[in-house]
Amino acid sequence: MTWRHFLLLLLFALCGSPLRAGPGCEAQPEMTAIDASHPLTELTARGGVPGLSALRQMGVETVIRYYDNVAETLPCKTPMPEETQALLEAGFSVLAVFQHHNDNPMTFLTPGRAALDAQRAIELALANGQPSGSAIYFGVDGVDGALVSANYEFAKSGGGPISAAREATLQTSMGAGAYRKHKAFYDIYREEGAALFGGTLGKHRGEDMLPHVESYFRDLQRIFANFGQQTGIRYRLGAYGGGMVCEHLLGLGLAEICWLSQSKGLPGYDRFNASGRWVMRQELTTVCQGWSFQKGGISSLISMRSTRRSRISDSGARGWITPFPSAVRCDATYAWEE
Repeated sequence: MTWRHFLLLLLFALCGSPLRAGPGCEAQPEMTAIDASHPLTELTARGGVPGLSALRQMGVETVIRYYDNVAETLPCKTPMPEETQALLEAGFSVLAVFQHHNDNPMTFLTPGRAALDAQRAIELALANGQPSGSAIYFGVDGVDGALVSANYEFAKSGGGPISAAREATLQTSMGAGAYRKHKAFYDIYREEGAALFGGTLGKHRGEDMLPHVESYFRDLQRIFANFGQQTGIRYRLGAYGGGMVCEHLLGLGLAEICWLSQSKGLPGYDRFNASGRWVMRQELTTVCQGWSFQKGGISSLISMRSTRRSRISDSGARGWITPFPSAVRCDATYAWEE
């Protein structure tokens, strides 16, 4: 995701490869869902057409929106109830994904983090009337790849800090934002990797992230189950990530459903994709020339990503939100996604 464009999707750049073109900005067979990290009620298509109308004309049926912590990773990432009401009135279904630095391995290595994320997701779901039986996905978008990248960097940099010459190369190839994430985790890996993952530095694989992802989802599952027993409101637990992670979580029963990331370089992509066990598969970014948001300094060049739909109805029930108890603003971060 770039801050300049506020892309309608979170862009995970495993190796910082430049943005590649996805499906055209037009109706595409089976591509009936998009995910958005900015209010779609502020979106205007080419020629002044309201964004929601343009999306419907493209055949979009489902909009995926984000829960986040109070300190959002993007301004207004979590939608306000007015937007959700507009989405539902326009005939869209809405899906919920919780993401707060869920592309950072430290999210899954920090004790107690899953409990905070689960509680926040439930808080937002309750505040917005998300119906029992619908799904909340949690991002695991690329943490296995980040560990692979740290090991590659360990070899390239001889186990030492990244040199100035290599930093310049990486910033050019990856982009500044992706490089900062890469360097931040690599620096932690150099100092603490053996303690975090066991074994020998530089010899770790993506699979070494799985126990930590598993622990995170066990905590999520426990809190969701306890909440369901106490209230009768039961949210389904989903995952958004690469093939290996999805296969692992589904196999252990720690996620009921999985949305496959478009990052084909992540471990296990081809096998999980071929299995057909995903309910959604993310495609490359779609660029809609001339589309713009009303405010926030967003460029007229808008990028969207579609998801290829497969059994998307498994993801949860449709429904109308209940009113908020009081008015909220965009920066209040209270919002809902179904």
